[in-house]
This record gives sequence, C-alpha cells and structure tokens, in this order.
Amino acid sequence: MSRPVDFCIVGLGNPGSEYEGTRHNAGAIFVNYLANAMITFAGTPGPPVFTRRMSLSADIRDTVFTFGDTTSNITNSLRILLVKPLSMMNESGPVVKRVLEAYGIQRLDKQLMVVCDDLNTLPGSLSIQIGGTLRSLEGHGGITSICKTLDTTNFVRFRLGTGRPPSKSSISIQTWVLSKIPKENREMDLFGYLLQNTTSAMLEFAQTNDLQKVKKKWTSSKKIPKNLQVMQSLEFPIRIEG
Repeated sequence: MSRPVDFCIVGLGNPGSEYEGTRHNAGAIFVNYLANAMITFAGTPGPPVFTRRMSLSADIRDTVFTFGDTTSNITNSLRILLVKPLSMMNESGPVVKRVLEAYGIQRLDKQLMVVCDDLNTLPGSLSIQIGGTLRSLEGHGGITSICKTLDTTNFVRFRLGTGRPPSKSSISIQTWVLSKIPKENREMDLFGYLLQNTTSAMLEFAQTNDLQKVKKKWTSSKKIPKNLQVMQSLEFPIRIEG
C-alpha cells in the first residue's frame, strides 16, 4: 500500500498450539478477535488473512479499516497493521523493532499499541498505560523486551486483566499464565466481554487520540454487567498465507 500506516497493533503471546487460549496469549487472542470484528463490520467474507513474514518473524495483517461518524456522516479510513510475533514472548522486542522499521513507523506514542495479559488487573477489566519507568514495567517479559529494544516506554499498552491465582491456591504464577482461560467462574465470558471493550477503547483512541478520556471511560473502574454473553470458545478463525 502507498499510504502510510496509521496504527500498528501488536498482540503478544507465545507461538505454538500448546499456548493457544492461555492467559499469557491474551494479546494474540485479541488480535485474532479484532481481525474478525473488522471484517464483520466491513461486511467482507472471512476468515481474515494474515501474511507470514519470516524475514520479520511475524504474522501480519495489513488492512484499511473504514468507519463512519454517525453524527456528521463523515467516513474515515485507517491503515492498520495487526501483528503477532512468531518469537517467544520474552523475545518480542526485536520482532517489533523490525516491523516498525519495515513499515516506517516512527511516532510510537501515536502509532504503536501493544496488547498483553496483566496479572495485576482483575478478569474482565482493562488497564491502559503509556510511559513510566522501565523498572515499573518489570514483571511482563514481552513488554520489558519491547521497551528495552526500542529504548522507550512511550507507547500505548492495552493490558487485559487475567488476575492472579486464588490466594489460598498452590498454583504458581507460571502455571497460571500458561493455563488456558477456563469456562469455570465465567472467566471465559469475562474475557469475551473484555475483548469487546478493548476493541471499543482502541477504536475510540484511534478516532480521538485522547488517551485520558479513553482510560477514564474504559479501564478498570468500568462496572462489569451481570448478564455477560456466554462464550463457547476463544478461538477466532484466521488464515495464514506465505
């Protein structure tokens, strides 16, 4: 495409079937969900296609998303990259750097959005961050890798709440994050609700560039409804080419 990229959305996770549907793959699940939501909105047939770019070590969907402003009848479009690194989570930084360089993305605070899981946010809730010290971000290997490689924390992070193991549980943090999101305790339903809200928050940020307003509206202070949609699965169909 000749037009520049407006937004690069990176969904973090570990590659391989053994990691699919796990809490730690929340970012990758979200990118698959978003790709399907975008084609549904556009009314185009699916499944959405990602191109496997081995030179960049990433699966990438490069698409133009068109949406309308119902208040003014104005149609806008954005060129969006959806990116899933093929590296292990803790090696995400070099992959993200290669993608940014390949597509000429330089305004990281305006163009780069990284989606990941967050132990410190309750299931069903969203945390949005930008900036901060590297030390304050330690605890998530993928985010730490990106910050160190890019030498900045000045990009938007959408952190999807997975919560921690119950306080009286013997489950380790590693086992917790690498376990699949279950239907028990409506955790899968909460995550489905979170996918919808994250999509809405991201679109609002893309339209307004007002991160503070988006955070106030969509983050963890937002009340979770009692009547959640029942999710049968967190697998959203995509096709890989290349």
